[in-house]
Amino acid sequence: MKQVVILGENGNLSKSLIKKFPNAVVIPKQQYMSWMGSLDEIKNFFVNLNFMDETPDVYNCVGVTDPAASPSVINYVNYSLPVFLSERSDVLNYRLITFGTVMELLPKYSASNPYLESKLKFHTRYISDDNWQNRNLHFQMHTLYGGSRVHKHMFIGQIFDAINSKKVFHMSGGDQIREYHHVDDDAEAILQLTKTAGGGLIDISHGKPEKLKDIATTIFEHFDSRDLLKIATKMADENDNKDMVFKKTANLSDSVFRPTIDNLIIWLERLGALDENQR
Repeated sequence: MKQVVILGENGNLSKSLIKKFPNAVVIPKQQYMSWMGSLDEIKNFFVNLNFMDETPDVYNCVGVTDPAASPSVINYVNYSLPVFLSERSDVLNYRLITFGTVMELLPKYSASNPYLESKLKFHTRYISDDNWQNRNLHFQMHTLYGGSRVHKHMFIGQIFDAINSKKVFHMSGGDQIREYHHVDDDAEAILQLTKTAGGGLIDISHGKPEKLKDIATTIFEHFDSRDLLKIATKMADENDNKDMVFKKTANLSDSVFRPTIDNLIIWLERLGALDENQR
């Protein structure tokens, strides 16, 4: 079996990939961050793993998704680290697998917050280097859900917080469309795609987006909290995605992705969102 190294151990994606690759070498934050300051340290790590002639896969699951985080931290983790790892991939003979966002295809919208901007910045650097594209893989991801935690800065996390705290939830008109993917479904897709693809750029899509207002309305109604939802009380970004529908990824034609809204509700219930009769 191909040797796998996973950077990051606490994120939902890294946890899901660790289940897919039980023999993976998992690198905690303190260790992979120390590599940035020492070329000898990262070199010694790969030499000591004794891969012999095999080229291992290094999954960079590290990322800062909160746009309100320090801009310098976002840039360091989301851009400088994957650039460093990309630069070393040829020298140390590994295939680097990085995770971006489909919003890299909407550069005007990506300029709307530091998180998306950092992802676009790495994507631009990645596609400018033919060697990186030939050697490494960059996945463009849609919005993930599932796992053991929900991020409060994300749309579903804000809904979760509003329902549990009984706070009014203000949103735009909600005509923006999103694909939501269960993290375990994407981990399985990644497992399949890394077996068949050498290098390059791949979006992982199921091709069935939902409007944000439909997601929000159904969730709030399910939890008997429709009165908390206030649609069209905030302005939408005119550069957001309202009409770009992705085709299902060609090499995943036989893969099954969970229906979005029903499974978002199941996930929120598991995390502790309750209807009025259960509170």
